[in-house]
Amino acid sequence: MPDAVRPLESEPISLPDEQLRLLIDEQFPHLAERELGRRYTLEDHFAVRIGDDYGAIFPRYADRDYLYKRAPDLIRPQARTWTFPASFPIAAGEPAHGFPHHWNLVEWRSASTAGFVPLHAASAAPIGAALREIHAKAPADAVTNPHTSLSLSRLAPRFEQLLSRAAASGAPEQREIDADATRAVFERGIAAPMDVDPTWTHGRLEPRAVLSDRGQFAGILLWHNYGSGDPAADLGYATNLLPRADHEAVYRSYGEISTATHARIGAFQVYAALRHVAFEDPFVMRLAWERLLEMDLAAEA
Repeated sequence: MPDAVRPLESEPISLPDEQLRLLIDEQFPHLAERELGRRYTLEDHFAVRIGDDYGAIFPRYADRDYLYKRAPDLIRPQARTWTFPASFPIAAGEPAHGFPHHWNLVEWRSASTAGFVPLHAASAAPIGAALREIHAKAPADAVTNPHTSLSLSRLAPRFEQLLSRAAASGAPEQREIDADATRAVFERGIAAPMDVDPTWTHGRLEPRAVLSDRGQFAGILLWHNYGSGDPAADLGYATNLLPRADHEAVYRSYGEISTATHARIGAFQVYAALRHVAFEDPFVMRLAWERLLEMDLAAEA
């Protein structure tokens, strides 16, 4: 159920270390001697470190299963040409030992995330260059990305839900979101044509999916959505990673961007920011509000 309100199961799936150990040791026996490290839990998945060099990512809901199953084979041919650091799926684990879904083995990269240690201006150009590499033209029959393949018009109902939630929660510094101005940015994106061919896309460039080494861009995580879509979606999400003054450096490094694509980027940026405001992660929420304030989309209450 891409980018919609998922009917939650009574309890999202989690696993004790004993079950994780069984899954990893049976399916990847070369890792049997590696110690299980810290666990990281987000809304839709959890990850565990395996020794110093590997990790495993497990979906918490059934609707993600097919993405984890396909991700390693889908990404592998493209990843051979990438020059930026990334922790992408290298193998898919099978359902077993009480865990009902596919899961991914990844190479582990040690760094903070941009949600905890914000990126510096020097990271703008590397991010733009990384996105240009990711955004290779996708074949006509390529599988789609559940986030970036959705048109902005199809996201409109969810946008209105998120906008209402942000208005109810209120912005920092005694401000409130300007709903009309925010909606106008989104509607400009809806009105802009899709004037580029679909490309391969990441689909989840939120602050917790980008690594930060003391503010320097250090890699991209969480590739399970990978598939064909509108490159403006990735660019819109990425603009929430950095202050507005640094966006031009992202675009210069990325390369030519049409006027229509810029309009769609703006719409995806406000959509992503509103999604991040709805998270229960205070660091991600703070970054999202900073971007909305910079766009003059929040005013004195």
